[in-house]
Amino acid sequence: MLKQSLTLILLSSLLTSSIYAKEVKQVVNEAINTNSSLQALEQSILLAKEQIDLAGKWQNPILNFGANDIQFDDISKRDLEPMQAQFIGLNQMIPIGDKKELEEEIARDDYELSKLVLADKKLELESKIYEYIYNIKLVEERVALFSKLKQNIAELQKLLEEFYKYNKASQIDILKVQTLYDELDISEQKLNNNLRVFKLQLEQLTYTKFKDIDISTELEKLTLVNNIDSHPKILQIEKNIEKFNTTSKFEEEKKNSDINFGVKYFQRDSKYEDYINISVAIPLSIYGSEDIKARKAKFKANEYKNLLQDSKLKFTNQIKILQDNIDNAFYSYKKLNESIIPKYNQIQKTLESYNRFSSLKQIDSKQLIRNLNELIKYKLKAIDEKQKYFTSLSNSIYFTKVNK
Repeated sequence: MLKQSLTLILLSSLLTSSIYAKEVKQVVNEAINTNSSLQALEQSILLAKEQIDLAGKWQNPILNFGANDIQFDDISKRDLEPMQAQFIGLNQMIPIGDKKELEEEIARDDYELSKLVLADKKLELESKIYEYIYNIKLVEERVALFSKLKQNIAELQKLLEEFYKYNKASQIDILKVQTLYDELDISEQKLNNNLRVFKLQLEQLTYTKFKDIDISTELEKLTLVNNIDSHPKILQIEKNIEKFNTTSKFEEEKKNSDINFGVKYFQRDSKYEDYINISVAIPLSIYGSEDIKARKAKFKANEYKNLLQDSKLKFTNQIKILQDNIDNAFYSYKKLNESIIPKYNQIQKTLESYNRFSSLKQIDSKQLIRNLNELIKYKLKAIDEKQKYFTSLSNSIYFTKVNK
């Protein structure tokens, strides 16, 4: 019975872990599918697509009807003079030139722009999710480190208390170690608070609570790909250049005014013949407003051209900065973890061993505590370098791809 209960508990534990432990890509995909801001952008894409169809449509015709020469003394008399008639008419605005084609092209540009905006926001969200997840993992590493250090300090305190019995350590030494323990305890409490904040921020981004997320925090040599031409932000700027150049052509084309064509059928008394009126109204482009609007659109296109060069330079430089940060953090972490920290670990073991078996009246507690502080400092520095590494890696997700 006990064996069956233990089996059920183990299966339940594994099932719970499989439910709550998720891979980052799964978290990102779920966040993209549920994020309300992204859903709003998807609706704007559908709206822009409808605008393409709308841009190609002519204006609806106008139906009009009425009666001429109504007599005030008797409105029913419709045979007093030839001009008395009832009419029905139709007016239609007929587009001239390439305006409709250009309007459709502008609408297609807006449609493509809306898709690029969505792609850009998805990259921003993915980058931010990775940043928060790495922050959570590294805070957890710091908490685990502080917990282990507190255990080491507690053992050191026991050692000093044992030495104190034989007058080889002082009460001051013990108090200093207790103070160091309390300082670590305060720092650990602050880290736990930071951990809760990061988890809440991640929940706000993903709309989901996570017990655990499967992601490695092992450092490896990475190379960022400097390929910015396909980035949604760069493509947005290029598409805006196209759009405003087309808008300039569209404004120029407006000088070829659309024609307002009208036809009316007039029905008169039987002793007169019915007749039809045909009219054509053409707005005159004589004040130059179309030229001004065309120039404004051209200026806007040139503004985006300048922005394109500036953005490409910023992206290229940012990728270089991120690469340098990753390389420096990787080198520093490796140096700390493989060279400096092992030396201080060895020094600490040597000091403890020396003092434990020393025949001196007093042990060198100051050196013990000083070395322990140095060891703590360098272990925290190692995690700081990991923080720099993974923060830069998270930011790089927005800018470019990574080669491992």
